[in-house]
Amino acid sequence: MLITIIILVLSAVFFVNGKVRSDIVALCALIALLVFQILTPDEALSGFSNSVVIMMIGLFVVGGAIFQTGLAKMISSRILKLAGTSEIRLFLLVMLVTSVIGAFVSNTGTVALMLPIVVSLAMSADMNPSRLLMPLAFASSMGGMMTLIGTPPNLVIQNTLTSAGLEPLSFFSFLPVGIVCVIVGTLVLMPLSKWFLSKKGQKD
Repeated sequence: MLITIIILVLSAVFFVNGKVRSDIVALCALIALLVFQILTPDEALSGFSNSVVIMMIGLFVVGGAIFQTGLAKMISSRILKLAGTSEIRLFLLVMLVTSVIGAFVSNTGTVALMLPIVVSLAMSADMNPSRLLMPLAFASSMGGMMTLIGTPPNLVIQNTLTSAGLEPLSFFSFLPVGIVCVIVGTLVLMPLSKWFLSKKGQKD
């Protein structure tokens, strides 16, 4: 138990530090658990056969394809035309589009889909990508609150209710709460992104 806690704490420290790639940290933690026989080989490798893991890998491949084929550039140019020279309008469009997609696609899938588009958008607008990427991450989570399938916890609640013999939730049962979360989150993130995220990217 102590060894498990030590591995968990060290992994968290390296994840937060960011100097070592996250995938390497995760694999080292997995190997450490195997070496100390906390996990069996079957248990350690079971995650790689999970359909969700395969789906997420596929989504990142799709995201890369969107960027390489120029589709991200095309979509970003359309959004940039709507936003004009207004950074606030650009911020609001990213929040709106991401929230709507996040309502019907998983958070990770939404980010994987929108990531190349938003990066291309930031480069075209001569902005630091972090000024749009942070709102993107939050918008995908808040958008997921609007529907039953938008985020896994909503499905867990649904299963718990049906297991208890209660009436199941409808697809848009979470919509009123989700809309409030998106509106409040947008209003909060708008000034915070200006205060804490630099406007221009680092010059080489």
